[in-house]
Amino acid sequence: MTTTPVPDVDAVKTTAGSTLILSSVWALGIGGTTMMPLLVTNTMARLRLDEGQATLMTGIEMIGMLAGCILLPLLSRRWPAAVRSGATAVALVLLALSQMLTAWTLSPPVFGALRLVAGLCESQMIVMVGICLACHRDAERLWGMVLLLSGLAVAGVFTLVSLLPDVAAGEGVWIALALLAAVLGVAAVRAPSLAPARLAPHPLPFAPTEQGAGRRRLGAGVWLAWGVFLGVYSVQAGVWAVSALQGERIGLSLPTIGTLLAVSSLLGFFGAVVPAIPVLAARRGLTVMGALLVMFASVACFFTADGAPMFFTAQLMLNAGFYAIMAVLNSFISAQDRDGTLLSQSVVVTFAAVAVGTVGAGELFQDAGGLGVIVFSLLALAVSVPLGLKALRGRVSASPAL
Repeated sequence: MTTTPVPDVDAVKTTAGSTLILSSVWALGIGGTTMMPLLVTNTMARLRLDEGQATLMTGIEMIGMLAGCILLPLLSRRWPAAVRSGATAVALVLLALSQMLTAWTLSPPVFGALRLVAGLCESQMIVMVGICLACHRDAERLWGMVLLLSGLAVAGVFTLVSLLPDVAAGEGVWIALALLAAVLGVAAVRAPSLAPARLAPHPLPFAPTEQGAGRRRLGAGVWLAWGVFLGVYSVQAGVWAVSALQGERIGLSLPTIGTLLAVSSLLGFFGAVVPAIPVLAARRGLTVMGALLVMFASVACFFTADGAPMFFTAQLMLNAGFYAIMAVLNSFISAQDRDGTLLSQSVVVTFAAVAVGTVGAGELFQDAGGLGVIVFSLLALAVSVPLGLKALRGRVSASPAL
């Protein structure tokens, strides 16, 4: 029997207001990564860099996020509630400032420093959501709504910005990110008030007790879930990395490609609410297996598309399947999380998956075309099937909400 982690803390109330606050926080945490292709293109034009240099420059933001997701959970466990509240407020102000200052600088060193600060601030947002949803009994429904609402906010900005005439070389994209931080920050600054007053002490991983044995099994489930993270994130990142090349290969213009990708990303976030459909709510394994099948079918259609309709539809289905899986896996992680640490570690795992997917798909696309990426995706998703089934076989109950 699996031991249930039940910390002696209160869970966040599941009100509409708290859902909007958490969605605002998560949107600010993922804003930079969601819009990364557009940021790379803009950096190339404004700083006069080639694609490799621009990718490295914008990738500094990812380094900041990675460092923050490793260090901040350790600090948060020691911080009192007032300090966590102050740290979140400071991070929101710095995030808005770093985005705005990026719009005004053409100096690569200053640009890199600002992206590092932005990444650290975004990681604080991710950590706060993890703390608020740790061991929450309604995590699955909340994660679905948080992913949907935050995705609509960020992808909506992505779609609007992609329509600007000077988006490739102007300051509009950075100003839009600064405005997003300022507007959503009004709600996001209240996130610390949703966190438990006291965080549960972090457990020793191999305590010689029956409860410790339960934690070992829970740990195995988390590792299996992270294996699924690696599979689906590598496929998502890989297809995203070569999507513009595939669009050009079938004769689409860059503005058309950008618009189709932005809109498909916007609509794809609705996949996050699929696991909350009543008939699927108790069948998480079936939901994940179906979403994995949808992802593979969409990849096959994407790289055999011969026009804009199939290009758009395939990307839409890929995004919808991906976010359906993320809603299930994030809630699975949160149900076993005691203080937000596991969610932050999951973000670290995704960076490895994104790196593998981006590099692997790029090389395969250049050497073997779309067929190579299809085979890569089939293998990655096929490995995810047994991992997901085993990880989700048992349901872990969580602490009740107030």
